[in-house]
Amino acid sequence: MSDDFKIELSSDLEYEGMAVYLSFCEQEIAILNYDKGIENIEVKLLPIYTDTKNLSVPLDEFLKVLEKAKQILKKCAEEDKIRDKP
Repeated sequence: MSDDFKIELSSDLEYEGMAVYLSFCEQEIAILNYDKGIENIEVKLLPIYTDTKNLSVPLDEFLKVLEKAKQILKKCAEEDKIRDKP
């Protein structure tokens, strides 16, 4: 994974479960959450605040980052199930 990408796990109050924030070159570009279930992970693409109003990312690296974020959320969901068991 490129050093230009960063993944940050967060317990953002906007979401029921954990959320993963993705950044590229210090610019937050997406938030992933599993509020609709782990099989229905949503990706919220964030507005780009740059001079060019465009953002280009290497596709293969972006796909790797998305997959890694997905795996992190799956692990969080599994831990939630264990913790919430009576």
